[in-house]
Amino acid sequence: MAWDGFTAWSWQLAVLLSLLVSLLVLRRIIRPQGRWSRTLRERFLLGVPWGSILTIVGVLSVYLFVQGGFWHWDRPVTMAFTASSYLYPMGVLFAAFSHSHPGHLLNNLTSALVFAPLAEYVWGHYAHEGKATPDSRPALELRWTNPWIRAFVLFPGAIFLVGLATALFSWGPVIGFSGVVFAFMGFTLVHYPFLTIVAMVARRGVRALVNTLAEPVVVAETTVEFAQPWWSGTAVQGHILGFLIGILFGVLLAWRRNERPDPLELWIASVLAGLWLSLWTFWWIRGPETFVLYGALGVIAVLALSLAITVAVSATDRPIYGRITRRSAVVSILLALLVVMSLVAVPLNLVAVESDDRDRALAVDEYTVFYTEETEDKRVSYVDLTLFGETTDLTTSGVIVVNENRHTWHRALSADELRAYGDARVTVGGLGWQSIVDVDRTGWDVAGNETAYHVHLEHEGERVHAFESGSVEAEPIVDDRRIALVAEGGEFSLEVEHDGTVERAPIPDENELVTANEIAFVRENGAIVAESGETRVTVAERETYDDDEPPDENGDRLRVEDRPASITNTS
Repeated sequence: MAWDGFTAWSWQLAVLLSLLVSLLVLRRIIRPQGRWSRTLRERFLLGVPWGSILTIVGVLSVYLFVQGGFWHWDRPVTMAFTASSYLYPMGVLFAAFSHSHPGHLLNNLTSALVFAPLAEYVWGHYAHEGKATPDSRPALELRWTNPWIRAFVLFPGAIFLVGLATALFSWGPVIGFSGVVFAFMGFTLVHYPFLTIVAMVARRGVRALVNTLAEPVVVAETTVEFAQPWWSGTAVQGHILGFLIGILFGVLLAWRRNERPDPLELWIASVLAGLWLSLWTFWWIRGPETFVLYGALGVIAVLALSLAITVAVSATDRPIYGRITRRSAVVSILLALLVVMSLVAVPLNLVAVESDDRDRALAVDEYTVFYTEETEDKRVSYVDLTLFGETTDLTTSGVIVVNENRHTWHRALSADELRAYGDARVTVGGLGWQSIVDVDRTGWDVAGNETAYHVHLEHEGERVHAFESGSVEAEPIVDDRRIALVAEGGEFSLEVEHDGTVERAPIPDENELVTANEIAFVRENGAIVAESGETRVTVAERETYDDDEPPDENGDRLRVEDRPASITNTS
C-alpha cells in the first residue's frame, strides 16, 4: 500500500500527535514551573491575547459570511469588497478585512496568528507593569487603563482603524489584511527586534503546518503554467504604509515607556525585516504583461528606513537645533513620509468610473463584462503622468469587469492567461449574492503567423460572442495561392486567394476533405493540411492549452481559479 493511500484524517492526526509529543517533551525538559503562565498573565488578561483572537475570528467571518466563502470557499466575491474609490464607501470599509482567495486569506491569517499576539503583548492589557489598581486618577483615564477595555475595545479598535487607513490611503484598488499585518510587524520590531525576525521565520513554520494539515499528501506533476513575476501585483505601497504606521506607534510607545533597544540589534533587525518582507520590491507596469522592478532603489529605501527607525528609537535627546532633537527630527521625517503617501492617495481615490458601453458585453446585474485587446488601462491611466521613463499611459488586454455604481474597472483575467488555459471563470457579486461568468477561447495556430481565435462569455444560458481575431494569413503559399484562416461571426473558415478571386470553405471535420479555389484541405490529428498535386503542407493546428487533459469525473477540465495563484494583485 502506497503512503499516499492513507486517509487524509489519519495523516492529520499523526501530525497533530507529533506536535503534541514534541511540546510535552519540551515542557518536561524545560520544567517551566508555571513561568510561561506567569509571563502571559503579567501582560494579558487571564493570560490570553483576547484582541488577537477577536481580530482573527473577525477577518475569517468577513471571508465566510460577507464575501460568501462559507458557501463558495474557493470563489469568494471580491470586487464588491475592494477599496476602489472614496465614492464607494462599502469597499473602503471592508477592503482591509476581505481577501481574494483561500490562499490569500490563509497567508494573512497565519501571519496575524504569529504577529498579532506579539503586538498585543507589547501593548499589554495592563497600563503599567503588573495589574493596575484604582486610585485617584480621573474616571476617564481609569476607563482607558481598564484591562477589559484594553483587551476587548482598544486593541481591536486600533486594528480596525489601521485597516481602514490602509484602505483609505492606498494607491489604487486594494484588498487584503496584510497592511495591518505589516503594522503588527513594525510595532513589534521597535520593542523586540530579534524576536520579530524569529517570528518571521516562525510564520513560515506555522504556514507549513497549516498547509500540511490542509493537504497531508500532495501528488503533483511537472507542468508549464502561465505565471507573472512573483513581485508584480503586490501592494507594496500598502505594505509600507502599514509598516510605517506600526513603526510610528511603536516609537511613541517606546518614548512613553522610556525604552531604548540596542541600536545595532535594531538596525540589523530592521534591514532583515525590510528585505524579508519584500519592502524593496518597487515595481511598475510597462504593458499588458510586462513589468519592471527597481530592486536597487528598493534596497536603498530599506536601508534608509532602517537607519531612520534606529535613530528614532535609540538616539539621545540631545538638541541639534534649538529644541529639535535627533529623535524628534527623524520621527518628523517618518511622519512626513506617511502624510505625503496618504495625500498622494486622495486624488487617486476620488476618480469616478464611468459606464463602458460595449456591443459585445455581457450584463450581469449591475456589472458589465467584456473582452478587449489593447484598450486603455483605466486602473492607472486616469492620472496622466510620465516619470523617470515610466508612464501611466498604458493599455491592457483581457476580460474586463466594470461596475459604475461601485466605481470598479477591473481586469479580471489577462489575455495571456486566457491564451494559456483556454477557459476560466469570473466571479461577480455583492453582499449576499454572487454569479459566475464562464469565459472560453477557441483558436487555430496559423503556420508562420499568429492565432485566429474567438472568445465567448456565458452566464446562466446567455452566451455572447465577445471577440474575434479576424483573418490570419498562413506563411506557406500553395500553388501560387495565399491561404488564410478566418475567425468571423463565431465560426472559423479557410480562405484562399488567387488572381483576385477569393473563395472560402468551412473547417473540415477530422479526416474530412473540403476545397476552395482548387486547394484541398484535410484535417488530420488536429491539423489542417493543404494539398495541391504532390504538395502537402500544414497551414494550421488546433490551439492547445496548458490544461488540455482528459475531463475529470464530472466531465469538467480544471479551470484557472482551481489552480494555485502565482501572483495576486492584493495586499
